[in-house]
Amino acid sequence: MITFVVIILLKNAANLLFSLIFDYKCRPARWVFVMISIFDYSDYRKFIHDYQQMKCELNSAFSFRYLAKRAGINSSSFFPLIMRGKRNLTKSTIFKTCIALNLINQEAEYFETLVFFNQAETIKQKNFYFEKLIEKQKIRNVKKIQDDQYDYFSGWHHCIIREAVTILDWKENYGALAKFLHPPISQQMAKESVALLLKLGFIKRTGDRYVQTEPLLSSESNADFKVHRILNFQIKMLKIAIEAYDRWNPEKRHTSATTFSFSQENYRKYVEILRECRLRLMKLTMNDEHPDQVYLLTMNFFPMTHKKP
Repeated sequence: MITFVVIILLKNAANLLFSLIFDYKCRPARWVFVMISIFDYSDYRKFIHDYQQMKCELNSAFSFRYLAKRAGINSSSFFPLIMRGKRNLTKSTIFKTCIALNLINQEAEYFETLVFFNQAETIKQKNFYFEKLIEKQKIRNVKKIQDDQYDYFSGWHHCIIREAVTILDWKENYGALAKFLHPPISQQMAKESVALLLKLGFIKRTGDRYVQTEPLLSSESNADFKVHRILNFQIKMLKIAIEAYDRWNPEKRHTSATTFSFSQENYRKYVEILRECRLRLMKLTMNDEHPDQVYLLTMNFFPMTHKKP
C-alpha cells in the first residue's frame, strides 16, 4: 500500500512539473527569432511545440494555456497532453488547432494530413497519408509570380502560348503557333508573347525546343493595381469560356451548373473542396508526359440572393 501511494505521488508530481514547464510564461528571448513552416515537419506534435516556443520569443505570455484558449478548448492541459502523446487530435480539434496556429489553406490541409499520418495505427494507413503528404509537398513548390512579372496577365493568350510552345513542334514558325490557338491570334502577337515569356523567365530555349522553367505558376499579390490586372484577365477568360459554346462541340467541352443553399461555414468548406479539386488537377498536369492540347478551366462560385436576415 505504501509503495502504491508513493507511485501515485511521484506521478502527480511529474504531471505537475510537466504542466508548469508547458504553461510557464516564456522568459525573454535568448535565441535568434526564426519563422517556422509546417511543411518542414514530419511530426505535428513537434510543430505545435516549436510554434509555441517561437511565439514565446515574441510574447512571453504565449503559453500552452493561451494556445488552448485561442483554439476555443477549455483545458489548460490539452496541448501538454498532446505533446506527451497521451492524447490525439480529432477532426474537430484539428480544425480548432489550425485556427490557434494561424494555419489556412494548404498549410491547414498539410497539418491535417500530417496529424492523420502521425496517428495512423497501421502501415497501410501510414502509407496512404504519406503519399498525400508527398503530393502536398509537390504542390507547395508551385512557382509564385513575382511583382515584376505581372505583364504575364496583360493578355489572355500569354498563358496559352506558354503551354503551346512546349507541346507543338512549331520550328520558330510564329504563324503556325498563332493558328494553333483557338481562337487564333496574329503572328505578331505570337512572336511578342514568346519574347515576353522569355523575358519574364517563364520559358527557356533548350536546343531547338522551348521548355517551361516551372511546370506550374500561381499568383499572390495584395497590390491593388496588380489585383485589378488579374481581375481583368479573369473576366477575359470568362468571356472566352462563353464563346467556347459556339466554338466547340459538346463532346469537346464540359460545363455544369448547380445551385445550393447553405451556411457560411459550409461555404468555406465548399471552397476548400474546390481548391483541393484544383490541386488534384494540377498534380495530373505535372505527371502528364505527353500533352497534346491546351485547355482552360474556370471556376466560379458566388451568391445569387442576399443573406437571410
